[in-house]
Amino acid sequence: MSTAVAALPGPSEPWPDPPRLELRGGERSAAEVHDVAQRLRIAPMAARLLLARGVTDEAQQRRVLDPRLADLRRPDAMAGFPAALELLEAACRRGQRVGVFGDYDVDGVTTTTILTTFLEALGVQVVARVAHRSRGYGLGVADAAAFAEAKVGLVLTGDCGTSDEEALQWLRDRGLHTVVIDHHQVPERMPPTDALINPHQPDCAFPFKGMCSAGVAFYLCAALRTRLAQRGHPSLPDPRAWLDLVALATVCDMMPLREENRVLVTHGLRHMSQGPLRPGLGALLSAAGVERGPIDETHLGFRLGPRINAPGRLGAAEPSLRLLRARSEAEAMPLAEQIETLNARRKRHQQETVVQALTLLAADPRASERAALVIAHDGWLPGVVGIAAAGVVEHHRRPALVLAIDREAGLARGSVRSFGTVDVRAALAACSELLVRFGGHREAAGATVRVDRIEALTEAFDDAVARQREEQAARAGASESAEVVDAVLPLEALDPSLIGAMRTLAPYGMGFEPPSFGCDDAVVETVRVLKDKHLALTLRQGAARCEAIAFGQAQAPSLRGLSRGDRVGCIYVPQIDTFRGQSRLRMHIEHLWGVHAPRGR
Repeated sequence: MSTAVAALPGPSEPWPDPPRLELRGGERSAAEVHDVAQRLRIAPMAARLLLARGVTDEAQQRRVLDPRLADLRRPDAMAGFPAALELLEAACRRGQRVGVFGDYDVDGVTTTTILTTFLEALGVQVVARVAHRSRGYGLGVADAAAFAEAKVGLVLTGDCGTSDEEALQWLRDRGLHTVVIDHHQVPERMPPTDALINPHQPDCAFPFKGMCSAGVAFYLCAALRTRLAQRGHPSLPDPRAWLDLVALATVCDMMPLREENRVLVTHGLRHMSQGPLRPGLGALLSAAGVERGPIDETHLGFRLGPRINAPGRLGAAEPSLRLLRARSEAEAMPLAEQIETLNARRKRHQQETVVQALTLLAADPRASERAALVIAHDGWLPGVVGIAAAGVVEHHRRPALVLAIDREAGLARGSVRSFGTVDVRAALAACSELLVRFGGHREAAGATVRVDRIEALTEAFDDAVARQREEQAARAGASESAEVVDAVLPLEALDPSLIGAMRTLAPYGMGFEPPSFGCDDAVVETVRVLKDKHLALTLRQGAARCEAIAFGQAQAPSLRGLSRGDRVGCIYVPQIDTFRGQSRLRMHIEHLWGVHAPRGR
C-alpha cells in the first residue's frame, strides 16, 4: 500500500554538498563515437557506452555485440580438467554411482543441478547433496560418510571443496575418488583430491579466471559429451540445455561479465527467453508474481537468485535443489511456494538486520568519517548478514562488513560487500592477522573474527580500504568524492530509443557495469512514500517530465523533508517497467541529493 504525502514526515538533516560527476572512461570525442557507431551500425549512445567500458578494439567490440559459443576457448588448459574428465568417463563406462555435493548458495545449487541432471541424462545413477548452514560451509566428514554409505565410487564437489581437506582425506582413505570444482582462493597446500579444477591454481593455464563453478561444470559436461560421442555413446544430451543455470549462477555469484562469462550468460538468457523455461524457474517466477516475457539479467539477479538463496540462508538448501531438479510444473509449484515463504522470512530478517545496523552506525560519531564500516551484533542470522551488508552499502555508499556474534563460540561471522572499485578481499587480507579465516572475491567476501578482536578489525579494515581508495584516486587522478556516470542527460533525452541503445550491449553486471546517468538539476513535482521505504517522484526540467523511483531511500535522514518545488540532482538508470501489462519509462534513482538548500532548511 502506498501513502501519498505533500512532504515526507520527520526531522531532516542538511543536504550534503552535491557530488562531482565524472564520465566513465573519460571524455570521448564526438568524432570517435560517430566512427564506432557507423562501423558497428549501432546508435551513438551504444557506441559511447561501449567505449566507456574500455572496449576499444574492433574485434572485441564485435564479440561484445554478438557473443558466440564458438568464441569459447577449449578447457583443456584448465589444471585438473583432463583428470576429472577421465574419472567421469570411467564412471559412465563402468556404471558407477556418482555423488555430487554443492554449497548452499546459487552457484553451489546450480552446479549440483547441472552435474546431476546431465549425468542422469546419460543414464548414470547419482546421489545429490547440498550444504546445510548449521553444518557450516563446504563438504564435511558427515557428508562424506553419507556418500560412502550410498556406495558411490566418485564424488564431485561444486562451489566448495578446495579447503575441505579433512572430508576429502576421509574419502581417499576409503578408496573413493573425488573431483573438486571450485573457484575460491586456493590455499598453499593442495587438497587431497584426484582432480582440482579451480582457475586460481598456480598451474592453471586457462586464460580466463572469472568463471564460477557452474560455468566450469558446464565445460566438464560438454567435454564429457564430446568424449562419449567419440566412443559411439548413443542418445547424448545437448549441454546447451543447461546454459540457463550457468547464466543464473554467473550473474548471482557476481562474476565479471567479460570473455567466456559474457558468452555463457548471453546464450543462457536467450535459451530462457526463446524456449520453454525450466519447470523450477518458471514456477518460481510465477510464485514471485513476475509476468511472463523476455528474461534478462535483472530477473536472474533480483528475482530468481535471492529466492534460490533463501532456503540456504535460513538452513537447508535442499528445497532449492529439489526445485531446480524438478521435471514438471506440478512437481515444481509446491516447492516454489515453499521457497517464496522462506524468502519472505529471509526478507524480514534482512530488513530487521539492516535497520539495527543503521541504528548502530547512527550512534557512532566516527561512522561518517570512515572509508569502510564494520558492524557487529548478537542475534543476527549469519545467513542474512551478506545481504544486510549490501543494504548498508546502499545507504552509506562505502564498503561494509556485517558480523553476527556467537557469544558461545566467542566468534563473529560475517560478510562484506564492496562499493565502487574497492577490492574487499584484498582489504581483508591486509587484516589477516586479526582474522580466524576469510575468503571470497573482489566484490564480496566472508570473514570470521574472535569477538575480542572486532574493535581492532574495525580500525584495520577502515585503514585498509582508505589506503586502497587513496592509491586508486592517485592513479586515476580523481577525487574520492566523484561519482561515475556514463553521461549527464536532460530529462527530454529519456525515451525508448535510449533504452534500446542500452539493451544493445546487454547483459550488464560485474566487470561490465550497467549504464547510469546524471541529472544535475530538476524540480520535484510530486513525492510520495511506498511501503514505508521507497520514494516515488515526478521530476521536471522545463517541459520534460519523468516518473522516478528511489528504492529503499524513504528513510534516508537527508531526504525526510523532501517536498514539491525542491530542486534535486540524481544518478539514475532509465528502465521500462511493466505492471499488469502496462509499460512505462521510469528513472530508477541510485543517489539523490539537493541542488540548493530548499526553503525552510
